[in-house]
Amino acid sequence: MPGIVIFRRRWSVGSDDLVLPGIFLFLIHTTWFVVLAVVLFGLTYSPQEPCSLNLVDHGRGYLGTLIACVISEAAIIWLSMRGSILYTEPRDSMQYILYIRMAIVLIEFAYAIIGIVWLVRYYHSCNDTTAKNVTLGIVACNWVVILSVCITVMCVFDRTGRTFVKLRATKRRQRNLRTYNLRHRLEEEQASSWSRRLKFFLCCTRTQDTQTDAYSEVAFLFAEFFRDLDIVPSDIIAGLVLLRQRQRTKRFAVLDEANNDILAFLSGIPVTRNTKYLDLKNAQEMHMYKEVCYYMHFALAAYGWPLYLMRNPTCGLCKLASSCSCCCFCLPRPRYGPSVTVEEDNCCNCNVIAIKRHFLDEHFYFVDIVYTSCHDAVFETPFFVAVDHVKKKVVISIRGTLSPKDALTDLTGDAERLPVEGHHGTWLGHKGMVLSAEYIKKKLEQEMILSQAFGRDLGCNIYVTSGGREQHLAR
Repeated sequence: MPGIVIFRRRWSVGSDDLVLPGIFLFLIHTTWFVVLAVVLFGLTYSPQEPCSLNLVDHGRGYLGTLIACVISEAAIIWLSMRGSILYTEPRDSMQYILYIRMAIVLIEFAYAIIGIVWLVRYYHSCNDTTAKNVTLGIVACNWVVILSVCITVMCVFDRTGRTFVKLRATKRRQRNLRTYNLRHRLEEEQASSWSRRLKFFLCCTRTQDTQTDAYSEVAFLFAEFFRDLDIVPSDIIAGLVLLRQRQRTKRFAVLDEANNDILAFLSGIPVTRNTKYLDLKNAQEMHMYKEVCYYMHFALAAYGWPLYLMRNPTCGLCKLASSCSCCCFCLPRPRYGPSVTVEEDNCCNCNVIAIKRHFLDEHFYFVDIVYTSCHDAVFETPFFVAVDHVKKKVVISIRGTLSPKDALTDLTGDAERLPVEGHHGTWLGHKGMVLSAEYIKKKLEQEMILSQAFGRDLGCNIYVTSGGREQHLAR
């Protein structure tokens, strides 16, 4: 649904999204109104205590403010529940109610300041415990409401809101140079806004030049996609939930059918003339199938300790703890063969230990880990290099998507030229994947990792597994 327009600015919230915030504030103010009314009119105060008299005057004025809050919030709840997602006309008067509510917030802010002044002057000298507790409650209630309103405004603030409203008003009249200028400004502001959001969600990561470039490209992608869509974040969430429900309903409907192509395919019946199955009687296809299953162990090991714990929920943690160098367990540790070059693993080397444990659990005692890179950045994917002494092969296993940085690499989906000899400028690939492959190739060459691997087992072929996919590179 379209975003609400207040103060001649579009906000990232719809007029039907204010039901829950309105209920939250309504319950707080109603509860505090009842408590304050009982305290003010149900108790007697000593006329000799000036702090008590000031509290009565202050509390009665605040009761009027609470009444105004309850009425305005009830109106917001009622209006927000009218109409539908696309039928917004019954909620057109919402902006005027919000203007009134913002004015009341200013009054609450004034009462919060007055309450702080009272606490500074009378809290230690006043002998009336009830007066002190009530005033402290008023101040706390006011600041909770004010902070919640401020946080909400910050979350729904849209820097492009004013430009969006101007562009929409200009389009209604005519298409001229001003329209194109506003459209260009809107695209730049939206890209800048998406870039800040990405940096906020990845604020704990180290910023590099490549990561900054990825921010800009992904921000431009999102800005281009949502440029002409007047929707709010709650619409996207609701759409994803409805899509999930629709997919689940369709899946159950297909499975409930007596005759459907999916069950027929799974049962081995050709659905079409071009349907092909793996011929297990064919020695070549059977060998290829076994090879894929075999090297899937290397692909799974590349995910390190998170996937290891997921696949071993009961005893995985104990196995890792018994081998971690930072633990004080006195259990015998397994022998892993030659030393492993590790780059940027955590203090306990959990990823390296998980990789080795994975092969031990699968009884792959003949696999020798040569190099493990846990360095995780945009366009720089973790990987490890291992030597399989039985099959006489060197395996380079590249981790798939696991971290937010990997997701940022996936979202950088522009076309990039593949650095393939003889095909410069003609073969294109996913930019994030191409740059990640170039990083790993450069790492292998600089560290001379393959030379180390071939030194342990000469005459090998190279197998590369990335995210569960296998490719064979002839030496």
